[in-house]
Amino acid sequence: MQVRAIGFLAAVTAVTLVPQAAEACHTCHRTPCVLTPPAPAYRCVTEMVPYTVMKPRTRVEFRPVTETVMTRVPETTWTERQRVVCRPVFDTTTVQRQRVVCRPVFDTTYVNQTYTVCRPVQTTRQVTEYTYQATTQLVSVVARSKCGLCGHPKPACGCQTAALTCYTPVPVVRDVVVTQFVPEVQTRQVPVTTCRMVQEVRVENVPVTTCRMVQEVVTDRIPHTTFRCVPQTITRQVPYPVCEVVPVTCYRPVTRVVPCAPPVAPVPVAAPATFAAPQAAPSGQASAQS
Repeated sequence: MQVRAIGFLAAVTAVTLVPQAAEACHTCHRTPCVLTPPAPAYRCVTEMVPYTVMKPRTRVEFRPVTETVMTRVPETTWTERQRVVCRPVFDTTTVQRQRVVCRPVFDTTYVNQTYTVCRPVQTTRQVTEYTYQATTQLVSVVARSKCGLCGHPKPACGCQTAALTCYTPVPVVRDVVVTQFVPEVQTRQVPVTTCRMVQEVRVENVPVTTCRMVQEVVTDRIPHTTFRCVPQTITRQVPYPVCEVVPVTCYRPVTRVVPCAPPVAPVPVAAPATFAAPQAAPSGQASAQS
């Protein structure tokens, strides 16, 4: 019944809105229409309603159980058994062995060797050299037409005395030391080493190892394990089920019809005078619903 009522209300709302939309389009003269259709007066709301249901539940509990079981206890006994084994024994003996080796012997002898040495010899000899010695003489020379001091002509021509410097070579004897290298033959002794091989006999101790097998008696201990059953009391926890009834909260969906909130009318920027009449309808419907 609720579903049928909801469908009927939706159909009535759709039929009511069609003429208003056509009238609004004639009012605003725009395609599509800019006017917002009025919202439906009712809407469907689905809520989850809790309810409590008693359900059986099985839980596991443990109870101690004491019982006697047979446990296997091992018992080990040892038995001695003898056996003969062969063991290797190594004997080492020392044997002397002679061998001939060549040993180098170095002999050093001195040989006379001549070599040339340049020895410096200094000699002194006299060398004659000439040096120039200055000599000054007074000589008469013809005077010039003008004075030698002021440049004016002399009253009379005549001779004039002048100093004449001459250089005379004078022999000088001096001693000069001359060094000359004179070759000289000298003798020196140079060591000369010669090597010769000398044979000699050496005695060496060489180890010789021999192996022999020796029998010996070995005693082995052989284990023998037997098991015997011994009663033992043990306690163990045995699980068992326990049934109980507990409340369980479940949720089921419930759909109901609630009135819608009045829609908020849009505020136009420049509304024409003929657009004021349709705005009064929602306010009247809202007052009727309240």
